[in-house]
Amino acid sequence: MIKRRYTPIPKELSAPCADDLIAWLRSYAERRVNSRLIDERRCIPPYVVLDFANHGLLGVQVERKYGGLGLSNRDIARILEQVAAIDLGLGAWLTTSIFPGIRPIATFASEPLKNDILPQLARGRILGAYAQTEVGAGSDFTKISAKAVPTAGGGWKISGDKVWIGNGSWSGVMTVMAKVCTSEGDPADMAAFAVRTEQPGVVMGEELLSMGMRGMVQSKIHLRDVHVERSQLLGNLDDGVLVGVDSMMLTRFALGACAVGSMKRCLQLMNRFAARRSIGAGRLSDNPIYCTYLGELVAKTAAADALLYTVADLLDSDSAVPLEAFVACKMVSSEFLWEAADRLVQVLGSRGYDEANLAPQILRDARVFRIFEGTTEVLADFLGSRGLVEESSGVYGFLRNELASPEVADKVASCLSELRVATLSPRAPTTGSVSHSWRCALAGDVVAWAFLVASLNRRPSGTQPHIIEWARVALDAAIGRALTRRPDESALSSPSELSAAISRYDGEIGVVEQSLAGECREFDPLLRRAMA
Repeated sequence: MIKRRYTPIPKELSAPCADDLIAWLRSYAERRVNSRLIDERRCIPPYVVLDFANHGLLGVQVERKYGGLGLSNRDIARILEQVAAIDLGLGAWLTTSIFPGIRPIATFASEPLKNDILPQLARGRILGAYAQTEVGAGSDFTKISAKAVPTAGGGWKISGDKVWIGNGSWSGVMTVMAKVCTSEGDPADMAAFAVRTEQPGVVMGEELLSMGMRGMVQSKIHLRDVHVERSQLLGNLDDGVLVGVDSMMLTRFALGACAVGSMKRCLQLMNRFAARRSIGAGRLSDNPIYCTYLGELVAKTAAADALLYTVADLLDSDSAVPLEAFVACKMVSSEFLWEAADRLVQVLGSRGYDEANLAPQILRDARVFRIFEGTTEVLADFLGSRGLVEESSGVYGFLRNELASPEVADKVASCLSELRVATLSPRAPTTGSVSHSWRCALAGDVVAWAFLVASLNRRPSGTQPHIIEWARVALDAAIGRALTRRPDESALSSPSELSAAISRYDGEIGVVEQSLAGECREFDPLLRRAMA
């Protein structure tokens, strides 16, 4: 379960503050933001970062006593929606700075450490980063290899290599995840530490040139016996997983807000173009195929929006929100965003392939949403595995109680109860963990759609009836797929059959690896401090 873990200002103060920030963002974006230049130069201009910081955007979840704004989660989501609608990459950068970058320190640091660091983070005098990912470990904490070895003075020395660290080489402080070693040197509990990037042993590695999100630096970070004191520990020595899960879940919530904002922007551009574009049979907006595309995306945007703000409101009421709700929020919004970005390029035709029209950049930026903070496949597996446990799990309680949808809860419980003991389709693999993976994939789809339906039911006054009906039909379709045990299996083969089929391509297209040298970036030996 995830809780708010901070005290926001009252709603009657938070909402007007967010309104003012959103109005400023709209005006500022027209005058001072150039998304193409950010993308082409692979850098957010320093003045944008400073202007965001000076208006308090980096401190929206930091309490006012530490120099932040302390806004509600609903209002933070509204702000992230707006930033992502302006520029999805900027929205992802702001999310990275606020949630994994600042929240672990704001939530779990000691009071002296909060007083020292939070005012600087909230005002943008330093940026925060979150160093968990490694070459062999993404969102799976058990695979982390970085170690914190106890020292004689009561602290630790951290060693390890991190990769894909957003804000990494820009940051002044990082939350570093590492396994604390026993006196015998064996890794034991996971711990989280606030590490200043100026500390000896912190080595900034290469910058990774990403497909999208080009304005935010993504760095490798090397930790070489970095000494940390007990005062730098976040939470208790065995709280690393708690810190990490809290950070990831709130980041997934924030990414859901960014996705919803960008989806609305995609729909806005498509609608504007279709109303003006003439085709052989009339306006594009009158074409039934186009109307079908747009109608389904409007419904998906409404559903993702409903789930996002359901989670926000529950957090703001200081309710304990189950992990599954955050996972579903990120999973469905990422998939819907990708569909919206792809449709945008398709609807615009050749204009969608023109960098000047921003559609290609939106497509590139949207693609990573299905990957970072847990791939869609991993998140679906998690949702499904949680749904397949007994009815006392968080899935059923959340549907029945917090979302007040007992009918949806009962429908899901009936479906997954049958799936729990059912035999899979004859073509599906049925051995051990493979069979379990199929069940989880099918169940995860059901759980996600159940959350969407229940969230739409929860706020019917703001939702058109046909959208609620559309979501119910989609849930029934997911249940139908689960009960017939027929995932997309028409091309299903064993690993050996697949490998043999693909190996034949070697003779058809060769095995080519380019080796022509690129730019020379090595500093001339005659100009170095000392000859090698």
